[in-house]
Amino acid sequence: MIGVNTGLRISDILPLKVNKVEGLYIHIKEKKTGKYNKVVINQSLRVCLDEYIEDKNGNEYLFPSQKGFYIKTTQAYRLLKVAFKKCRIKGNAGTHTLRKTHGFMLAKTNSIDIVQRALNHDTQRETLKYIGLEQEQMDKVIRDLNL
Repeated sequence: MIGVNTGLRISDILPLKVNKVEGLYIHIKEKKTGKYNKVVINQSLRVCLDEYIEDKNGNEYLFPSQKGFYIKTTQAYRLLKVAFKKCRIKGNAGTHTLRKTHGFMLAKTNSIDIVQRALNHDTQRETLKYIGLEQEQMDKVIRDLNL
């Protein structure tokens, strides 16, 4: 839910603590880019988070490991694969599928510059390529050409 609703990378989701998701926004410094990001928590995510963190304290990790730290990306990948299988989601889905889904769904109803800013990308071309619309748009142009 966090990945699909915020577009955050898994490397930024896993270290989140309860106190980082109690407000209206998630404030983070992105691990990959070093950029600061402020992401709103929408209503559907808020409902899930409130239920999930109900009996947790503010300094707990949202996704704790057995060693008292947070789970690593490889463990998150394994858990998501199991969840995708149970939900009958086929294909090559993984941790990045959450972020890409966020971008793709935003692109259905928003301009590419909005999607670019939401994903914190430097260029629109990077965003189009990332969510797979660049190829989709090229295919459509060529299909519609019909000389």
